[in-house]
Amino acid sequence: MDHEKILAIAAHPDDLEFRCAGSAALWNREGRHVEYVVCTSGEKGFGGNGGPSLSNEERWAIRESEQRAAAEVVGVRAVHFLRHPDGELANTPALRRDLVRIMRKVKPGLIISDDPAKDAYDSFYGYHSDHRAVAQAAFDALYPAVGNANFFPELIEEGLEPFSPKEAFFGGRGILDTWFDIAETFDLKMKALACHKSQIDDIEELIPRMREWAKTTGEAGGIECAEGFRSLEVPQ
Repeated sequence: MDHEKILAIAAHPDDLEFRCAGSAALWNREGRHVEYVVCTSGEKGFGGNGGPSLSNEERWAIRESEQRAAAEVVGVRAVHFLRHPDGELANTPALRRDLVRIMRKVKPGLIISDDPAKDAYDSFYGYHSDHRAVAQAAFDALYPAVGNANFFPELIEEGLEPFSPKEAFFGGRGILDTWFDIAETFDLKMKALACHKSQIDDIEELIPRMREWAKTTGEAGGIECAEGFRSLEVPQ
């Protein structure tokens, strides 16, 4: 992989720790520049952990702080929070514009996102409506919007000229063709996940399941502990 700048997009704080934190740690060790975009601040994701007694601002502060700490563990350079309403994401022009804005600012060679091609609906978490919306919005932002000056001309006025990443990696349970061996960074992935204290009560209980997930993911690529993606070149 020859991309020096990588931008990973997700719906909620902690999504990227589950999906690609091991790879992010690996890329950081290789000297690559990784940034995150989180489209909501996960303010509805507290369940019984005191969420109803907190204001949105307080919930944002908690979850954004956890996300920044998790990103720092694996060497991510910056986290961009779009603060769209949690649980209400849709593939709208407004969301696509916000994603295009960050893409043009960061100018990554590689984009990572949920896979819009997933359609098994075999997991409520995996097919959360926000995940589906972000997958579609990221795909549509990548083509044709980010590289076309006729889309979101107001961004040109902000000094953000069209720019097209070279490639996208779509994560999920579908067809995978690209794997990264995260055996050496698995513990960092778990340390990053543990930063999300408002969501994860017992990281030790989660570790065996994550190891099994990494093993299952890597089987088709012949890797014992892996994160996997479906790759697609972005039209230039």
